[in-house]
Amino acid sequence: MIRITEDTLLIKGLYSAASGMMLGLARMDVLANNLANVNTCGFKKDVVVSTAFPDMLISRLEKKENGEAGSYQQIGKLGTGACVGLQTSDFTQGNMKRTDNPLDIALANASYFVVETANGERFTRNGQFKLDGTGLLTDLSGNPVMDVNDEQIVVEGDFQVDKQGNVFVNGEEFTTLKIVSFADQTNTMTKLGGSLWQSSTAYTEDANPQVLQNYVEDSNVNAVSEMIELIKATRSYESLQKIVQAQDESLATVIEKVGTAR
Repeated sequence: MIRITEDTLLIKGLYSAASGMMLGLARMDVLANNLANVNTCGFKKDVVVSTAFPDMLISRLEKKENGEAGSYQQIGKLGTGACVGLQTSDFTQGNMKRTDNPLDIALANASYFVVETANGERFTRNGQFKLDGTGLLTDLSGNPVMDVNDEQIVVEGDFQVDKQGNVFVNGEEFTTLKIVSFADQTNTMTKLGGSLWQSSTAYTEDANPQVLQNYVEDSNVNAVSEMIELIKATRSYESLQKIVQAQDESLATVIEKVGTAR
């Protein structure tokens, strides 16, 4: 329980407004990053979930009729601000867009392609692949795409992929793309940047990956909705900034009065 005086309320007001500004900054950063990746294939937007700090029980000092101090009376609870409770990704599937590029491959379910990086296996939804000078199939960052035998794929000829992820070169079956899925994407997948993900749990190879050649998966970011949310977050931040300024001026007045009274 906390006992409230005028100066305590002012300081608490500063803390509450400042915590709201920090939350607003986090939201604006996430929304701006979502908007920056609106055209990134396979991108999953991030969402900030806010939470409140614990409330404090407050009381006031009652005065007796003769002016002497009486007992404390509980008058309710005092909020102490908000903060980022969780930042998570929205794994809703984006729209499929036809490109007529045989190296563009999309997944019509919740699976991932596997690529080899300097830090080991990583996972991606971005199927905008390319061939390097040696015919090696890679992602846009140059990471080799892996097959079911955990080997790199080198293509020399006409490249085709069926719905099961089987790779055909010059009409003959060559290998199969390694496509995996996870039981709980929301709580186990971590975004690394560059369209890559890592997971804290083991994957299972997808027996029915629903591969679409000549297609890419668009980002699931709705530019209009994200822009509206960014404007709301900016206005909220500006309002809290004005509250901090007002609280600061009021606190300065209180300090000045106390100094004058002495």
